Amino acid sequence: MNSNIHVQENSILFVNVDETTISDQDKFLLNNNSTYVYFFEITTKRASLGIILCLFSIATVFGNTLVIIAVIRERYLHTSTNYFVTSLAFADCLVGLVVMPFSAIYEVLEKHWLFTLDWCDIWHSLDVLFSTASILNLCVISVDRYWAIKDPFSYPTRMTRRLAILLIALVWLASSLISFPAIIWWRIVRSDNVPQNKCPFTVNLEYIIFSSSISFYLPLFVMVFTYYKIYREAIIQTKSLRIGEKQVMLASGELELTLRMHRGGSFPAESTSETLQDFGVGYTNFHNNRSMCSPSVRISKQYLFTANKNFSLSRKFAKFSKEKKAAKTLGIVMGVFIICWLPFFVVNLWSGFCARCIWREEIISGAVSWLGWINSGMNPVIYACWSRDFRRAFTRILCSCCPRRMRRRYQRAFRCKPNLV
Repeated sequence: MNSNIHVQENSILFVNVDETTISDQDKFLLNNNSTYVYFFEITTKRASLGIILCLFSIATVFGNTLVIIAVIRERYLHTSTNYFVTSLAFADCLVGLVVMPFSAIYEVLEKHWLFTLDWCDIWHSLDVLFSTASILNLCVISVDRYWAIKDPFSYPTRMTRRLAILLIALVWLASSLISFPAIIWWRIVRSDNVPQNKCPFTVNLEYIIFSSSISFYLPLFVMVFTYYKIYREAIIQTKSLRIGEKQVMLASGELELTLRMHRGGSFPAESTSETLQDFGVGYTNFHNNRSMCSPSVRISKQYLFTANKNFSLSRKFAKFSKEKKAAKTLGIVMGVFIICWLPFFVVNLWSGFCARCIWREEIISGAVSWLGWINSGMNPVIYACWSRDFRRAFTRILCSCCPRRMRRRYQRAFRCKPNLV
């Protein structure tokens, strides 16, 4: 009887232990299944958001890669300004390749970070690095455009390839000093433990003020100042060219010469023709073989010889016009940059003073961050719309796999029109 009871007790104990083991396994599987179900429900509900963010990332990488390939392949794009544009495109491409995808995952999973805390800090530092490099490249481009439009003829001797490479190196060095050492700073000043599965950015006020000033506010001041000076210089030079120059057009209407006219003694048409030929400019009417310059045209001989020594009359206006159009294109780039990045840095600076004062801080911060990153994908679109050089290069690259007949048609279309930008 006792043995039976003992056996029964043992059997009962065995059953109890087995039930406990099964219960723990079920709980473990239930927790894992609930996690998977939770992620599945989130990704299903927010699939449209994930698709949109992924498209932004792909478009950013594709567009900026196209810019880099265009500058490398096309020799007419090998200019100092386009070296800066290539550096800008490289930074923007890395934003789309490294920063955007992880942020897209973080947003779709409702701020649930799947990776380690170390990678969280590295990811934030890479975000600061690439975004700052993009902004500083725009700042250098604005200074470069000011030098070019201030004095188009001395600009090529001043802005050498070596100087351009040096400025690009300084841009990336400054961006690196702001980003990577900041990881140590973040961890020293971090007072609270980071919640599990979260990836917050530092809220240290000193770092926010320092990084925002170097990454945005100082470059913004430089860009606004330089483009104001560009605008003023363009007005002054345009007025001087319009007031001091007249136009002489051939009878065929196909060629137009720009000559500076002065009051003074006239000289014969033969002398005029010789002087114009010294400039390498044809002036003859090929329809009736007679000169278009009559003896009544008054041209300062002294000015013509001075101009012959320094520059071609028609070339000066064309060069200034080209620099003016390039400055206009890059001015549009700067305007889009301000629209995209200003909200982020306002919210970022505000959060350093009073994070609780921002309504739905996580949503607002995510939205303004993506608005800033979208700027990285906008620059190639601006080049394609406003720059004929880049538009032609993009067409040649994208149509390289097209039939030969289609490529010839595009080449003829681009040869028909002058290259102005």
